[in-house]
Amino acid sequence: MKRTTRRRFIASGAAVGAITIAGCADEDPEPEPEETPEDDETPTETEEEEADVFEAGYEIWAADQGTDTVYIYEPADDSGEEYDLLDEIDTGAEGGHVPHMADYSSDYEYVAIPCTTGARTLIYRAEDRELVANLETGAGSHFAGFGPNDEYIHVDVIGESEIVRVDVDLENEEFEIVDEIEVLEDETVQEAGIESGSPICHSYDKSGRSIHTMGPAYDDGSLVIVDHEEFEVDTAFPHEELPTNCGTMPHVTEDTFYLTAGNPTPTDDDGNVIEEQEDEAVGEYYVLDTENDEVIHNESTRGVDAHGFWFTPDGEELWVLNRETNDGVVVDPDTHEVVDEIDAFGPATAPDPDERDAPDIFWGSPDGEYMFVTLRGPEPQSGDPHAATGVNPGFAVIDTDTHDIVTTVQPDPDNDESDLHGIGVRPTREYDGFNLPPF
Repeated sequence: MKRTTRRRFIASGAAVGAITIAGCADEDPEPEPEETPEDDETPTETEEEEADVFEAGYEIWAADQGTDTVYIYEPADDSGEEYDLLDEIDTGAEGGHVPHMADYSSDYEYVAIPCTTGARTLIYRAEDRELVANLETGAGSHFAGFGPNDEYIHVDVIGESEIVRVDVDLENEEFEIVDEIEVLEDETVQEAGIESGSPICHSYDKSGRSIHTMGPAYDDGSLVIVDHEEFEVDTAFPHEELPTNCGTMPHVTEDTFYLTAGNPTPTDDDGNVIEEQEDEAVGEYYVLDTENDEVIHNESTRGVDAHGFWFTPDGEELWVLNRETNDGVVVDPDTHEVVDEIDAFGPATAPDPDERDAPDIFWGSPDGEYMFVTLRGPEPQSGDPHAATGVNPGFAVIDTDTHDIVTTVQPDPDNDESDLHGIGVRPTREYDGFNLPPF
């Protein structure tokens, strides 16, 4: 099996050759017909139609944790408005209840789907959707990410407060749980003063260390960094220094790393906002210098409950969303500062959170045209209900130039249990850009 271990994929510049069509000669006298090389023959109507056939170029995998279903779509045309459903995967049939996230191997041939209630991580061969591993990684398996060179997978397991390591041999399709870190029992974590929380999400820095946010509550937010060779905690930051409890994203080229911190607006038992505590709502992102392990920047996300984020494939913009307020910002990765705002990711924008869409995770199209953003359902399976309760379960398609919502795809619109969370985009041809961390 030929594989690449780089996360950067190079475009094949498909050039279209010019076609010359000869005109008619005088009819009288009729000239002798010239022999025409086969390569110069005028294309037939059928050949021209075939040349105009739209090639999708990528698949969108969207996990509905409310119905234990992974939906696989592709663009139907180049408008960004129509999408064809290619396949569905019933993760529940394999014990994979509440499929939460998706992450690919560097060649996009395999996808890891952790299932929180199912207490396991499912590995599929992406091309034919075949299950190749069913790993009991633990209760609350929240995110499973392939490491650099695809030699292992680290799994953030909330219910056990563990980071689980899976050794990977893609050549032979072998996956084995080999170790785990009990995070709160770790000496480095304890010395940092971290006494609560569980690993939530992670990605990898340029040296291969996995960087894990802790949570899920904002008060549990902190950061733990794991050395990949020794598989032990290398560094830990307490809540007072880095109250990060959600997203993780490495810079595409530099030794810097982005993290989000979010806290929904406090509510009482009936779901009503506690007005005197409204200032406790949080939406922030932090920038960590991973060469020196120093925080070099933090800024507001201009909304509440900062959550997922993603780079445009050219590496020039980092998008950050706020789950509760259904809005977000664009960050310049050169200055790490906010340079633009995004008004809405979901079409429901009412002032009342119960009547407003709740965006969660996103992933960009490899051609850089769109961002695909999951929208939560009216009966969310995870997250604070005040922030995570949505209206239109599905995923929104956002134009990266205008920031407008192009369309919303809803696989199961009339089912209140539908609750999309994780999403991943898998190229089926070559592109130029950065679209799968670690870069």
